[in-house]
Amino acid sequence: MTFLQLLQALEERLGRVHLPVRPQAARLSDLFEGCGLHHELAVTLARAIYAENGCRHVRDRVSADACLRAIAPIHAAVAQAEHTDVDTYRFSEGFLAAVQAVFEQRPQPRPTKAAKPSGQVLPFSLMRRRMPR
Repeated sequence: MTFLQLLQALEERLGRVHLPVRPQAARLSDLFEGCGLHHELAVTLARAIYAENGCRHVRDRVSADACLRAIAPIHAAVAQAEHTDVDTYRFSEGFLAAVQAVFEQRPQPRPTKAAKPSGQVLPFSLMRRRMPR
């Protein structure tokens, strides 16, 4: 899997609002179209993955181990920071889980459908049927 393919797979899992990846990007600086919700953190994570894998181009191959080595210290810093808000922490946690899932080729969890209420047919008693109106 290439660096760009990884980011596109993460975009599918996390949503374009978090990672607006430009599919025709040729350089790391062209990777994102605009700013996502956690733009600075997303850029930091992407640059760390790029550097840890020794990439020179967005179409260079990346490995799961190198990606996780790159993400782990950033995620730990976000988790331990005094002023981290809940949304930033959730994005960091989701990014880590999404990277693991992409490399494990696990399908995205689908939302479970609510169980349809089941009905039961209750027969009228014989006595009630025979009652005159």
